[in-house]
Amino acid sequence: MRWVRVAAVGVALSIAAIVAFGAMRATGTSGIAQWGLWVAAASLVVSAIGVILPLLGDRAGSAGRPEASAQDAGEELAAVVLGQVQEARFKLLGEAGEVADVRFVKGSGRFREAGGTGKGDLKDVLGYYQSLSPRRLVILGEPGAGKTMLAMELLMGLLEQRRQDKTIPVPVLISAAAYDTNKPWEEWLTGHLVQRFSMGAQTAARLVRDRQILPMVDGLDEMDVVDEPRRARSLVGALNSFMHGRERAAVVVTCRRQEYQALNPSVDRATHIEMVPLNGSESADYLTGQLRGTEERQLWEPVLACLRAEPGGQLAAQLATPWRTTLALTVFRDSGNPAELLPGSKPDRYEQRLNTLLLDRYVPSAVRLHDPTGKQYTPQQVQRWLTALAKDLDWQARNGGSATDLQLDKWWRPAAGRTAAFAHMALVALIAVPIFLAAAHWRDGGLLMAGIGVLIITVAGGFSPSLHRLNIGQLTSRRGLRKLASSLRFGLMAGLVAGLVSGLVVGLWIGIGLVVGLVVGLVAGLASTLGVDLTSGMEDASPQAIGPREAIRADGQFGLVTGLVTGLVSGLTLGLVVGLTVGLVAGLAAGLVAGLVVGLAGGLTYGAGAWVRYHIAVVIVAIRRSGPLRFGPALDWIYQAGLLRLSGVSYQFRHRQLQDWLVSGTGDRSGDQI
Repeated sequence: MRWVRVAAVGVALSIAAIVAFGAMRATGTSGIAQWGLWVAAASLVVSAIGVILPLLGDRAGSAGRPEASAQDAGEELAAVVLGQVQEARFKLLGEAGEVADVRFVKGSGRFREAGGTGKGDLKDVLGYYQSLSPRRLVILGEPGAGKTMLAMELLMGLLEQRRQDKTIPVPVLISAAAYDTNKPWEEWLTGHLVQRFSMGAQTAARLVRDRQILPMVDGLDEMDVVDEPRRARSLVGALNSFMHGRERAAVVVTCRRQEYQALNPSVDRATHIEMVPLNGSESADYLTGQLRGTEERQLWEPVLACLRAEPGGQLAAQLATPWRTTLALTVFRDSGNPAELLPGSKPDRYEQRLNTLLLDRYVPSAVRLHDPTGKQYTPQQVQRWLTALAKDLDWQARNGGSATDLQLDKWWRPAAGRTAAFAHMALVALIAVPIFLAAAHWRDGGLLMAGIGVLIITVAGGFSPSLHRLNIGQLTSRRGLRKLASSLRFGLMAGLVAGLVSGLVVGLWIGIGLVVGLVVGLVAGLASTLGVDLTSGMEDASPQAIGPREAIRADGQFGLVTGLVTGLVSGLTLGLVVGLTVGLVAGLAAGLVAGLVVGLAGGLTYGAGAWVRYHIAVVIVAIRRSGPLRFGPALDWIYQAGLLRLSGVSYQFRHRQLQDWLVSGTGDRSGDQI
């Protein structure tokens, strides 16, 4: 497919160049001028083709060029994952850095199990997992029971041990909701690694094929927003078919207990463990470790006394998970008296009253604690923006997407939908407006063709964009230079073939002669393919620690470089050819203008399509007052406040219960109130 695309670019550009040579046969000023207009028109059309074809389909740097070895890529990926999980753990635990020593007991799987003792806790989860054969583990529990934290501790333990034992697969925490059930598991997992870590597709495929990746699938219960767990069952079936030789491949899965019980089948050849809720004494001990100063301890003393006196009481049941204790600490650290948590003399509907008390006040409290002065954002603003994001995720889940992952290159769909797509096309089409106005004024068909060249890009820009990334700095490394050299060698070969074919056929057909046709065809073919491959050769293929905003920013940079390189190379080539008929200076000027105009259109449409759609959606959302105009910095600020967390190139809510509460106001996942 790549050969076809590159050859098409070379042939098309060669035709345009040979048309320019036809101008040499023209006589008179009017004849030369008319040929010049057709040359400019052809250059625009050809440049459009040159921008579109190479950028359609997969990432430009994913095939045909040297990438890191699987071992080197595994080392780099492990370092990236460790850095990400350390930061995520710190944000979840806060400044105190204390984690509740949650316990678990072995459950009864419906299929053959993989071993494991009857119980364990956070401290020995690594040894517990390594005792399994095969190493397949399902972590079950109630909402907020610490399933994700247990998986993160296991992940960190495996990565630290991997420093001594390189045979241990690289564990990667994956949001189950992001899985595309229309793709085979291994194919999707490879693409997920490519997108999330901006690594080469061939390297990612080798790591997955050789089972050097340990998928830690978090939130199986979050895949479906309706009663029928269709997507979750599909993922379980894929994991049961995920083999390593004759045995099931290693995997870790987290899921809420109730939702998992509704699945049939369940994860095969896996040990199932269930998180044990904290009793009152354990919750009191955990809270005590989080309290700051004598005054705060005195305020919390009635709550701590109640927890210890009634370890199985109503209050203990409501603070039986790390998430619930975090809610309570945040709310009353901001304002109020923790004694409001006590059941008191009105035990009826106590759970509902406590949910309202904690969840309604959580966002404003977290905002005020993060920024006591209130100079950045008000609690009301953040509450409104987070509610809009929660509803965006709800729409996304109901339309086959992730229910928890807010990925900025896809966020425009729920936030602005077709409005963003049409605005994107209109923005690119504006580039063609001056050309069409000139065509109408001069009544010239050549200028009309030039405008059509831009519209080719505009119409095709209606398709959904994908992320790209460049790393010009990698050209200073030996591997980066080898990669670029391989890319340029491919461009030379493809350009040579395209030039020979177009030079022979078109050159003889027009009648400018075999030698002239070959020369022009070779020059144009080589210029087109080298321009494409120079850009794609700088696309980064090594694992990177990429955040959501970095991914969008990199896409914009890719589009800028793509447009400039393609426009300059094709524009200079055509300018030299046109210069033979109308003068070198005038020819170069015309060629550069033609190439850069369409290079800009192509860069905005394909190279930076995700970047453009994102910023259009930001403007639309700001007009609707459901988000700030400086959307990215606001998301980062909210993340620093502890209301969001990062998962690769996605934002997620701190907890699914908070997300559901913002959508419906009751934490009910049905969404009937939307």
